[in-house]
Amino acid sequence: MEPVANIQVNVTRQDASHAVAETRGHMLVLNVKKGSGDAGFTAAETLMAALGACLLTNINGIGEKMHLKIDDAHVEFDAKRSDEPPLITGISYRLILKSNEPVEKLAELYEMSKKWGTVTNTLIGGLTPQGELVIES
Repeated sequence: MEPVANIQVNVTRQDASHAVAETRGHMLVLNVKKGSGDAGFTAAETLMAALGACLLTNINGIGEKMHLKIDDAHVEFDAKRSDEPPLITGISYRLILKSNEPVEKLAELYEMSKKWGTVTNTLIGGLTPQGELVIES
């Protein structure tokens, strides 16, 4: 499968507690102090936020194509994490839609939103990131 888009994000450590993720002129402050969430979203929370944004992006776009009126939408996550090794062992969520549209249409919208999500498909597929270490002096 050939990639059709290149996504570039730069994450830079600012100090012992903060990092900033940047892309396309936007910034997101992240917490990088182990055991603390005082400086911003932790990496695990950022993963949940990415999944939520993926689902809501598709709720918006696919809902519009289906001519559905969605009054409100939000996602509530509950993730389980182990310490040894550090790993998210489970993710559950509730997608809550406020709409007077038929339940069958909203269920179809939900299924399509999962099917056509970049982040949902990446998590389901179990992608292994490829990286390299570069040392600068």
